[in-house]
Parts: sequence; structure tokens; C-alpha cells
Amino acid sequence: MILATMLAWLGFFIIINIFDPYQGEIVVFVLFYFVLFLAALGTLSLVGFWLRKLWNRKRGIARFMVSESFRQAIIFSSALVVALILQANRLLTWWNLLLLVLIATIVEFMILVFHHDDVKQLDN
Repeated sequence: MILATMLAWLGFFIIINIFDPYQGEIVVFVLFYFVLFLAALGTLSLVGFWLRKLWNRKRGIARFMVSESFRQAIIFSSALVVALILQANRLLTWWNLLLLVLIATIVEFMILVFHHDDVKQLDN
């Protein structure tokens, strides 16, 4: 995951340095946001796992910590990219950002609720 994250950041900086945003096609913007999403996803996953490992030294199972940090990194990276797309189109306002945070929170809450129900069913 570290290597993939480094490659994603390398691709992000290559896109920034090579392409002109004023003359870029839609493919360049899609590639830019996709590579940014992958770079943020990898970085946030690694940082989230590292922080969980520091806080839960003895009681955490690595597999669960990895899946939890990856899930939260997907949600946060998606919110970041959507916010940047809105800002690029001059549509980002404080209430849009608040709505985006609220949606991300609801998604995380729903995943936790349904995952908790699945675990209960497996225990029975």
C-alpha cells in the first residue's frame, strides 16, 4: 500500500506539472481527480492504521484496524474530491461543505449500524 500511495502521489505531481488546467480536456480533469483520490485514499489509510495501531496496542486486531481505516479513508477521500470539484466550479459554499460532512457522517453511521447487525447475526 505504501508503494501504491507513493506511485499515486507521483502521478498526481506529474499531472500537475505536465498539463495546463486552462487548456486541459475533460480526460485530464478526470485523471487528476482520480489520481488525487487514490493518493489521498492511500495516505489516509496508512495514517489511520498507524494511529489505530498506536492507540490500540494490545487489544486491536490488525485486519479490523486496516478495514476500518480503509473504509473511513474512502469516505473522507470522496468528500475531499467532491469538495474540490465543487470549488473548481465555484459552487462550494459553507452549507455545501456542511452537507458534505453530514452525508459522510451518515454514510459512516449506516455502515456501522449494518455491520453491527451482521456481526450480531453471525454470533447467533
